[in-house]
Amino acid sequence: MAKGYLVGTITVTNPSAYKPYMENTSRLVEKYGGKYLVRGGDLTVAEGEIEYDRVVVIEFDSMDDLLSFYNDPEYAEVRKIRQENSNGVIMQVTGVESR
Repeated sequence: MAKGYLVGTITVTNPSAYKPYMENTSRLVEKYGGKYLVRGGDLTVAEGEIEYDRVVVIEFDSMDDLLSFYNDPEYAEVRKIRQENSNGVIMQVTGVESR
């Protein structure tokens, strides 16, 4: 079964108001078996341009697990904090199936 990846490119516009989003999201990611592969960190653009200064990649065991996380009513409430205090793009990507 292919893994599911949530990929975000984000610029935080209000860091103090954004902090509860990070704290609550970590707990919910764990609840659905997710694992952060990238969470901020140093970013170097090798080619092209990027509008945002933060990248997040979260791996889930399956796309179903990712969607369960994303559609969790508690995350829907927490997600509002991100939406109100950052700009960005959130993508849901199916990984390559292991052989």
